[in-house]
Amino acid sequence: MIEKEKIVDNISSIFNRYSGKKELEKEIDKLQSHILELELDVRTANIRYEKSSVSEKKAIAAKQEAEEMLKNAEVKLRTLEHELERSSSKDHGILSYLRVDKLSRQRSENFLRSVSSVKSIHEPLLTVYVSSGDKLSSIKDHQMLLEIIDKETLALIERIDTTTGFAFFYSPDHLVNELIVPHVPIRRTYWKTGDSFDTATLIDSLSARISICIMVAHAGESFVGYSVDSETFDSFQIIKTNVKAKHAKGGFSQRRFERLRDEDIDNHINKVRSALCGIIEEVVDGLDYLFIAGDTQLAKEMTTDIPSDIQQVILSSDVRIEKHNVPDILKKIHSCRRYRL
Repeated sequence: MIEKEKIVDNISSIFNRYSGKKELEKEIDKLQSHILELELDVRTANIRYEKSSVSEKKAIAAKQEAEEMLKNAEVKLRTLEHELERSSSKDHGILSYLRVDKLSRQRSENFLRSVSSVKSIHEPLLTVYVSSGDKLSSIKDHQMLLEIIDKETLALIERIDTTTGFAFFYSPDHLVNELIVPHVPIRRTYWKTGDSFDTATLIDSLSARISICIMVAHAGESFVGYSVDSETFDSFQIIKTNVKAKHAKGGFSQRRFERLRDEDIDNHINKVRSALCGIIEEVVDGLDYLFIAGDTQLAKEMTTDIPSDIQQVILSSDVRIEKHNVPDILKKIHSCRRYRL
């Protein structure tokens, strides 16, 4: 069993010896390892207590000591994590987003209408649309654009991960400094200035009636479905198959086990591919988009037979599959990300 003094000494010296983020992270890793060992000690003590009738008092004492040490270590861990969070905030300084929100389709539209109501008398307001796959550097006369936007805001924009592009609304006085990642790809990259912001493109895309297919790919459980009006699913399937968990041991046993697991995964891929093709054939007028979430490598193999005229959108965040709440999948697909810079 780990000595209590060792744990206390190890933790109490952290703030005296270290002040940087990396050092704090190392100490947290060490402490988490200690907690795992302590949890094992608690488990061992419980087993001794249950099995021992002769040394019952010793077993009880060992159990209580291990639980106390575990409790102390967990308190210290929370303290360290709080310190790490404070350290991270100091490191990033002003290079952090003031807000990051996920907005439903209706909230996104309301937000954009509020942005469009802003008027400027003295300084022009900047609107930037960047299409999927493009960057600010792709914009014509982007050097002029870079002279308008401050360096800190530019750095924050570069950190945003998006597969659908973004719209950026900026006033030089920072009264408005907002970036929206839409649910569907932006078609054209451009920028403009004026006495108001151009939100029409995004608002139109939010209210557009589009036909979509959604696939959430996971080994053993995947989802496919389509909606012709983006409001409700017209058809969907949850495909479940038996896929073995990963083998932890080595040797011949592991190789054989993983071969069988690969066969299970191939079987699952084939079933999802078949279901996906069947669903696409049901849509008489064709699909505008195929949204893909989950394991992108699996998804790539599941979509090998998809017609090339259907635009695929890889979602940057996963979507949970819950049979009792399937409509939530559509809501998540149609949500926008809002960054206050």
